[in-house]
Amino acid sequence: MVRPRLRVLTASWPGRKEPWRARFIRDLHLELADEFDTEVIAPRIHEEDPLEEDDGPLRVRRFRYRSGSKAPRAGGGGPIAALSWLLSAYRESRKWQRDQIPSLVLAHWAVPTAIIARRCARRLGCPFIVWCHGSDVHHYGRTGIGARLLRTGVESADRVLAASKPMASELMDRHHVSAVELLPIGIDSIFLDRPVRVSPTMPLKLLWVGERIESKGYHRVLDAVEGARQEGVSVALEVIGGGAGNPRERHQDHQIRGPQSPVEVVAAMDRSHLLLLPSKGEGTPLVIQEAIARGLPVAATPVGGIPELFPGGAGWFPIAGKNEQEICTRLRDVIVEVAAKPEMLESASSALMERDISSLSRQCCADRLRTIVSEVLS
Repeated sequence: MVRPRLRVLTASWPGRKEPWRARFIRDLHLELADEFDTEVIAPRIHEEDPLEEDDGPLRVRRFRYRSGSKAPRAGGGGPIAALSWLLSAYRESRKWQRDQIPSLVLAHWAVPTAIIARRCARRLGCPFIVWCHGSDVHHYGRTGIGARLLRTGVESADRVLAASKPMASELMDRHHVSAVELLPIGIDSIFLDRPVRVSPTMPLKLLWVGERIESKGYHRVLDAVEGARQEGVSVALEVIGGGAGNPRERHQDHQIRGPQSPVEVVAAMDRSHLLLLPSKGEGTPLVIQEAIARGLPVAATPVGGIPELFPGGAGWFPIAGKNEQEICTRLRDVIVEVAAKPEMLESASSALMERDISSLSRQCCADRLRTIVSEVLS
């Protein structure tokens, strides 16, 4: 039996040097590999990453561009790098050839992939889907060039998907996309296996999971933790995630562990009191969904789809402010407050443990995407 061909164009993919990068995209497509013959085109950020590889059943090709060995969010951007990315990605996509097998092009992150996916689908005579995940809409889509690339790319897409409701609303209101379907990416099943949560012992244990970059609010965490310590709070910060980090890490007593497996992340969440994510912008963060599944309260900015993850607000300590100073001060104050009143954390954790978390499963996302692809191909 001939399986339909799924041609995936993505702005990010795991590699040898950064195996954590966009791992959720890879894992999602592994879920679908039994039903689709999947070919992936992704950027090559590091020389260590092979230009071609078989990642299980997925065939991956990477294109060279002027990355400077840095991802765009880590400072590997700029006009020359962006132009190099677009030209190289387009040349690589030209290697896909039309045949008699039913095919579909799926673009992850509308900026910069959608415009290439559109051209590729036209040439191949097949439909295409664009899936927006966060920075493509909330950051790049708000710039002049980025907005033009986004609108041009999605205007003839057969489906436009968004990872959060605010992102879907922005696509419709700002970019006049007529119809957007909500499709958050779910989490690994290992996070859904919930034992009875045992409240960790004091002193206060804080957790960071993610890239250690400014757009994720990592500098805000360092400032707030240092501020709480100056207020006399005994606090430990465990940091899981890659990135260049921050010079202040050397002068503060933090446990910097680098990227870890999902098993290690689960263990870290279970021994922590509070997850910190004061991001500047988000889609629907997987790390917060993972924390919810583990019953771990969250201190996060009310950006992207984060408020939707906490109906009624239980389990979430909002970190809002009009500027950097206010946000850092608010985060510091939350840390000081929960250290003085640990019953606040226990109440928040209990509320999260009572929630139905079945809808957070990546399997639910995979099932819905499978249906969408089949509908578009039919």
